[in-house]
Amino acid sequence: MQDSDILAIAPFSRKAAEILEEQGVTIEDLALDPLFERARLMARERLVNAIIGKHDWIVDRANPMNEVYSFIAAKLIAANVGRSVLNKLAVYESKRFSKLSEDLPIDRLKEIAIETFGLSIEGGEVLWIDVPGFLRASCHIGGVKWRLVNRIVKGGKVMIDRADLRRLLAEYVRISVIETPKIELPDPLKRTAEEISLLYKARMRRRTKKPKKGDFPPCIRALIDRLRRGENLTHQARFTLATFLLKVGWTEEQVLDLFRNLPDFNEKITSYQISHIAKKKYMPPNCDTMRSWGLCPEECGRKYMLEGL
Repeated sequence: MQDSDILAIAPFSRKAAEILEEQGVTIEDLALDPLFERARLMARERLVNAIIGKHDWIVDRANPMNEVYSFIAAKLIAANVGRSVLNKLAVYESKRFSKLSEDLPIDRLKEIAIETFGLSIEGGEVLWIDVPGFLRASCHIGGVKWRLVNRIVKGGKVMIDRADLRRLLAEYVRISVIETPKIELPDPLKRTAEEISLLYKARMRRRTKKPKKGDFPPCIRALIDRLRRGENLTHQARFTLATFLLKVGWTEEQVLDLFRNLPDFNEKITSYQISHIAKKKYMPPNCDTMRSWGLCPEECGRKYMLEGL
């Protein structure tokens, strides 16, 4: 596999950063130079796809550096718009890498892990990753298999396989995008940021028509806030949120759109689960159950979650 393929699949890679440094590309170049017009259009497309949840993995293999330029521009625009859009872009880029890296040779995956994210990786078919490197990503991934207690650990290393490495790297991509700093943008990119902000706000208005989030109990508000920040939720928290929102009038599509913020979002599985909850007409858990699950953030005076709604 050629370096150009890596640039297209992993525009966040150390190799891409080195080329950018050699070329001396600046944010002003990305915003104003006619040579980067294609990259600017691709950056906007990345952001729109992230907001609407469209998984379009078409890659510019003819000029893979456009993937790098557009990735950088999209990150900076998203950081300028705000945390919610940046989270959505982070999830989008994580899923993009996860999909496009399916056929990457193990040596290339190890190269990205070591050179880009500074991880310590050893082995071939059976891989070993340093414990801190494993924990930094795995703590955001749902499922018992990602708990350290359920892993083989030896000499400060955790045993993983190729699929595990790809999942961990996808999470590192998400984290790295979220950590993008907000900087002052040149006018052309600032206008794109304003356009993306309006698109995001319009979409949010369509999704939250009834009732208003401020009317929800504190436990539900807290779960929605966590989800919009791109945090992972336990199975109990996901069930609680889905049952509650469906009961107060949200459509299955609206609930599905909200859950797109999950780091491990899988549209097929999540859609099936929401549909199943809707068909069975499950009720949200009672307050005692919420307390036992550790999901009750404060005493709100309600006797049950739907009281007053």
